[in-house]
Amino acid sequence: MISFLGQYSSLLVYPGLALSLSMVLTYLCLIILPRLGFIDKPGGRHIHDTVVPRGGGIAVIIAFFVVLALYIVGHLGSVDGDVFWRLFLPALPLTLIGLLDDRFDVKSWLKLLAQILVVVVAWPYVPHSIMIFGWMVPPILTFGILLVWVIIIVNAFNLIDGLDGLASGLAIVSSVCMALWFLLVGGHRSEAMCMLILAGACLGFLRYNFYPAKIFLGDTGSTFLGLVFAITGLSAMDKVVTMTSLLLPVLAIGVPLFDVVLAIWRRSARKLLNPGAGGIMDGDQDHLHHRLFRQNQNQTKTAFIMYLIGCAFAAIALLLLTLGESSPAIAYVTLLIAVLVMIRQLAVVELLDSAILFQRGLSKPRKGIFVNMIHPFIDFFMIAISYVVTSVILIGHFQDFSLFLCMFVPIAMTLMFSRVYRIYWLRAGLNNYWHLALVIALGSVLSCFFVYLFQMETLTADYGINERWLYGACLLFGLLNITLISLERFLLHYAEGFWFRKMYLQYGNEEGVERILIYGGGLKCRIYVNYIYCAQRTDYPKIVIGILDDDPVLHGLRVYGFKVLGSARQIEPIYAKRPFDKIVIAIDTVQEYEMNILNAFCEKNNIKLLHLAIAEKGLDDAPVSIVPLPAAVRDNVKND
Repeated sequence: MISFLGQYSSLLVYPGLALSLSMVLTYLCLIILPRLGFIDKPGGRHIHDTVVPRGGGIAVIIAFFVVLALYIVGHLGSVDGDVFWRLFLPALPLTLIGLLDDRFDVKSWLKLLAQILVVVVAWPYVPHSIMIFGWMVPPILTFGILLVWVIIIVNAFNLIDGLDGLASGLAIVSSVCMALWFLLVGGHRSEAMCMLILAGACLGFLRYNFYPAKIFLGDTGSTFLGLVFAITGLSAMDKVVTMTSLLLPVLAIGVPLFDVVLAIWRRSARKLLNPGAGGIMDGDQDHLHHRLFRQNQNQTKTAFIMYLIGCAFAAIALLLLTLGESSPAIAYVTLLIAVLVMIRQLAVVELLDSAILFQRGLSKPRKGIFVNMIHPFIDFFMIAISYVVTSVILIGHFQDFSLFLCMFVPIAMTLMFSRVYRIYWLRAGLNNYWHLALVIALGSVLSCFFVYLFQMETLTADYGINERWLYGACLLFGLLNITLISLERFLLHYAEGFWFRKMYLQYGNEEGVERILIYGGGLKCRIYVNYIYCAQRTDYPKIVIGILDDDPVLHGLRVYGFKVLGSARQIEPIYAKRPFDKIVIAIDTVQEYEMNILNAFCEKNNIKLLHLAIAEKGLDDAPVSIVPLPAAVRDNVKND
């Protein structure tokens, strides 16, 4: 027990020393930095309303390197001393440009040059040749990968530093995650200690940086945090890079990376929507922390929510490490589900912008051709995902190219020669989905037949796969194909008919929203819902708050996605809980008593009462709007 404590006591002593030193240095920075002009004034994209010193990240940097040097000196011969120089030398130019930016606001291109210099300085301390999924990457390309990696991570932490205590708190979460990772894989004790020392330094700084912040990290501190994670994360990647070793550092710093990906996605979509909008490098107030802060108007609550999201990413990273060898399929499926949930819950602004861009693009001529052109590529991607999952479960990896060809080509060719790409899937029916499922099933059977014919001997000899295992894997492959390919089309149909408008109402401009209560949950209700929630409609915004129906069986249930709130006799308490502006009667016959209730209620509360009429009319009664042909087209028609 004593030897165990002696062996691991340094894991607490040095981070504790970093914490204490960081607190002292941060307190000194509170006194010194304002006198030197390192101040952050309110206004613009900043959410603080008082003058706050910035550049306090220098306290974290000094505390980190002093304690790291003490650790290395105290353990000479048992730790890798290069871990100090690997970080210290690249940190020098980055710290210098950070201090200049916190004091004088340096141009962005100068900061980019400094980050490129950082990569040049760090180059001697990283592997020059690495193997990614069996492919040996040449040194010049390795340098390019390192350059992109460092620049993205450094700027990710810089962008996330927009809320009191956010960047330093997330750095603590990521540091602890990476330290546990290094300790679990073994052979990286120096890197683990490096991460724990950084966590201690950030925790000491957080004492003065949490809301209400007395000091900010500034570019000096936020870019340094990104540098440490970028360089140290590479230390865990051996010369042979696997999927797990690639994903672990990405997930450990998942929140800043996810935020920067969303920023690129969001700003690119807006640039395409409006050429006069700002570019990718121009700031905005739609980062994750900005959105959460707008929802709850509480910096402390927002910071803790972001910490919890960071912990979720860290937990997934450690789960991937734990199950990466024993149950890789479970680990990767869990990761995929988590990513999809994160995108659905946190990327709604980006999804809305993309939906608007997609809808405007589809409103142009030949939109059916455009949709049908992209479907084969989406289908092939889904087949590849099905192959990866099935192959990992069957043989433990997905790098067998001949097996991939046997599983991919037959089903891909079956889809190409079928008639599924002649269906306009934005207006598909159930029979179309049934036809698609049969085609996919046939293609999957052909794929499995080819695997049995050409790969069975190899699978048996190399991996010990018997026919029973192969039949189970083939069944899984077919089910995955049917599920993924059909789900993509269903989501497209759903997004075009409902999701687009839901996102608009939830995150777009909600001023002047007309709230509608539908009376009747039958077929006409469905027609009306499809009509008002169509993405092609431009008379925004309208929202259905619920449905009235006199059938007590439906009360409390959901019909066409909306809750049946009660009957016409319960309209007063319904209105008190969920006010609305209009009632649309979507049934052909209404009992006289219920109609009198509706009329009296609408007159009393100044509510519109309308009846949905679906009828065939002659052209004289309801003339069709005729759009004249362009002159050039009209002349061609005359010539023909």
